[in-house]
Amino acid sequence: MVGCLRYNGESKPIFAVSKLTVDCNLMTLSNLEHPANLASHYPHKHQPSCTLPFKKMAAALGLCLGLSSWAQAQLPAPVESALNRAKISTEDISLLIMPINAATNNNTQPIPNKSRLPKTVKPEQAKALEAESSDPDALPPETQDTIVMSGTAATEPKPSAQQSSAATTTPTSPAVTQTNSQTASQTVVTSNEVTDPAVIEKPAASIEFPVRHLADLPRMPASTMKLIPTFVALDLLGPDFVWFTQVYHTGFISANTLYGDLIIKGSGDPKLTAQRLNKLLEQVQKSGIQHIKGDIVLDSSIFQGVTKDPAAFDNDPLRPYNASPDGLLVNFSSVEVTAVPLLNENQKGRSKIYYNPRLADYELPNTLANTSTGRCSSARSSLAPVWQDSGLVFNKKLPDSCGTHTFYIAYPDAKDFAKRVIKNQWLNLGNTLSGNIKFLGLGNTVSGEMINTESPVKSRFGNYFDMSAGPNKDSVLTPYFSLLPSSPLPFVSYPSLSLSQQIYDINHYSNNVMTEQVTLTLPLYTQVQQKSEDPNAKPITKVIKSRQTQHSDYLKSLATINQWWQSNLTTLPPVMTNGSGLCRDCTVTAENLAELLSFAYNHRNFDTYVNSLGVAGISGTIAEHSERLPNSEAIGRAWIKTGTLNDVTSMAGYVRGQSGQDYVVVGIINGNATEQPFNTYEARYVLDTMLDWTAKQ
Repeated sequence: MVGCLRYNGESKPIFAVSKLTVDCNLMTLSNLEHPANLASHYPHKHQPSCTLPFKKMAAALGLCLGLSSWAQAQLPAPVESALNRAKISTEDISLLIMPINAATNNNTQPIPNKSRLPKTVKPEQAKALEAESSDPDALPPETQDTIVMSGTAATEPKPSAQQSSAATTTPTSPAVTQTNSQTASQTVVTSNEVTDPAVIEKPAASIEFPVRHLADLPRMPASTMKLIPTFVALDLLGPDFVWFTQVYHTGFISANTLYGDLIIKGSGDPKLTAQRLNKLLEQVQKSGIQHIKGDIVLDSSIFQGVTKDPAAFDNDPLRPYNASPDGLLVNFSSVEVTAVPLLNENQKGRSKIYYNPRLADYELPNTLANTSTGRCSSARSSLAPVWQDSGLVFNKKLPDSCGTHTFYIAYPDAKDFAKRVIKNQWLNLGNTLSGNIKFLGLGNTVSGEMINTESPVKSRFGNYFDMSAGPNKDSVLTPYFSLLPSSPLPFVSYPSLSLSQQIYDINHYSNNVMTEQVTLTLPLYTQVQQKSEDPNAKPITKVIKSRQTQHSDYLKSLATINQWWQSNLTTLPPVMTNGSGLCRDCTVTAENLAELLSFAYNHRNFDTYVNSLGVAGISGTIAEHSERLPNSEAIGRAWIKTGTLNDVTSMAGYVRGQSGQDYVVVGIINGNATEQPFNTYEARYVLDTMLDWTAKQ
């Protein structure tokens, strides 16, 4: 379907749809609202249409496009000037700036002069971490120190579920509130519900119609594509959703000794850091198992067929952004390596090396020689690390210019990494393990046919062996029989951080592997809505998560996103091969992202979504906006997700103009493969200019 809108006598095309129908109703609007779902005129996606013969449809389409050709070519003068400065063609940029208004609860009528965006952030209210912007390999901090603000005044952050009883309590608050002043910056998070009397009042809009330029042209989005799976997850799962890493055991427990196997079943938790894994193992220890006469068995089968070649994308396999997703992902499959110069006279010219986490049965160098030459850069450039079979090797000396410096190095095998970290932490807690750590095969899963907790084999009993003295005083295996079935028994269930907290890390720090974990989770659960029996009562929605399938893969997860898109939006779905945007065969249009952002604006979970974005010049990957454009009006008043690949730069999110009008903004620049690659810094300046120009409106 292709529809036309008439604004002050001009017809413009709305977003194209994949149906051979034409919207025959040309409407005159005094104040053009979101043209994707026409929230102010039609509820949701139910828009009037009529079926026409193909020739008539083509004629109507041509009419719409012809009348709107001026709009497609229109670019703000400062943006054109920045393009010229960067030597980037206007053909290489797609841009869409669109005013947006809050809507009523049924999403059918706009509420004039109301804003759902957070309060404008002043630079002195929040200070961006250097790691947020300068190091693309930096991992999200363990916790996030957050100032939670209402529409009128700041309040003290509430204790999070992790701070109380993470191993036994499911987090119920959607707040992204975790406290660790040493590792996290202060980030201002606000909440402005449309029904709140403190909702911001705003005067008439300066831009009353969308500014569009090649907005329907598919382009590589880079990390702005993360906006898609994170919002779909919020809609389908809810901000309070948590993953549970479950621990089972076979056999029986006697005197803190397990005569059987300990089984750790991964759930796809995106942020099972080394610290949180240690808490899980501590809970196992406190629950009565310190010694294991058997194996530790790991089950990551919830995700299947998702392992990738870490060197395939850019031949840089040790960068954390290339890590593979996994059903039991531990610490992003990455090691934090901190080098500290030694001051002892006998050890001058060397640095002490610290690792987090450490790996069992693997040699890690304790010190590293320094050199007076070279520039401190990425681990690959400064250290040239190589993961060998028996240990880690650094093939370069550490530049003195690094001083005390932290590097992040991805391990090439997620499963081997998990085995080594779990074994090291289990033994460091003072526990023992007589067997090995191993992964189950796809057929031998806790929830599969071989080991099934839902329908245990009642007739089979555990048969475990230990060494004892035989008749001739030689060692023999003696069987120990259990009175319990050999099928695994639930032991400990450890919840993850809430989805809202995970999405904050994904969009704020642009973490690729976390995005893939969330994307792969989507087909596993569904949402059931229960409404109040009283027809006059305010609708009450209770979210119930139930397993839809035992396993997930990219085919299922991307199909889930595609189905959601077609059910809720009108543009053609984006082309995705993963969720993070680390792909050259993924394409979206500016219209895609603008429609998604517009739909999210009036969504019940918008606060969580918008607060996950970086604040221009303040925090996240957009923190350096203030360095590139120190006098930008967008500083503190734009909530943006950025994206960067070689020859790709993008920004998408929300801006509050000086008039008080809220805008959706999308800018995507793709270099021309036949020409010289553009300068990434200059390309970012172009999109910074887009934010500044919008904020001035």
